[in-house]
Amino acid sequence: MELPDILADQREFLESSLQPSAEITFERRATKPWESKLGGCPYLESAEDYPCDDEGRPMMFFAQLNMAEVPPLPDFPRQGLLQFYVTDNDMLGLDAPCVVRYIPDFHTDESRLLTENPFREEFREREPFYHDGAMHFELRQMPITTECGAFQDAFEEDLSAEQNDALYDICYAEGSRVGGYPLFVQSAPLYYEDGDCDVLLLQLDTDEVCGMMFGDAGNCNFFISREALKNCDFSEVEYDWQCC
Repeated sequence: MELPDILADQREFLESSLQPSAEITFERRATKPWESKLGGCPYLESAEDYPCDDEGRPMMFFAQLNMAEVPPLPDFPRQGLLQFYVTDNDMLGLDAPCVVRYIPDFHTDESRLLTENPFREEFREREPFYHDGAMHFELRQMPITTECGAFQDAFEEDLSAEQNDALYDICYAEGSRVGGYPLFVQSAPLYYEDGDCDVLLLQLDTDEVCGMMFGDAGNCNFFISREALKNCDFSEVEYDWQCC
């Protein structure tokens, strides 16, 4: 881990906090049904497979992860597809159930798959991004973030302004990712208070390539418990988005 000399005394703690994170960048282009993507058409063999909310309305499709394309992360599946849907309303499904669908096996015969989202026009104007895109991943070791209680405890002693600036440059959790530490634009909800959903499944952050933004300079997060992740049980994922 590269650190400026000014943080030499903090190296041991920062290195002990490292977690692997698959950092996401976007490419604005059409995607195959089984690729990792933002928006577009999820992997679907039939429109009847599309998830609906409790009132029978189609949900808003955010993203799909092809886990074979994602660098290996502890306890995450190494194959299959993860699809992320939220309730379609003016608040982007905040305080409403989300659906994370896991498809362990899939085929690549496009003649048997839908190539356009059959319900896209029902929610397109409310999507938090202007363009669909493919996802690319890069693995990095990510240090603890500024919002963690452990960070505050470790650095509660007086530090110089230069040290504080250097720490916040290194430990700020902006960007889209799978795994690693989350960024909360306003406040940390259950992630730091409830030990159950303590794994960041997906973070989508402001992005210029696809014109993505949640509210005013915001982002969204999906969380899962470690035990559920190990069992590939995505039935109780927690979803949150915040903006400035």
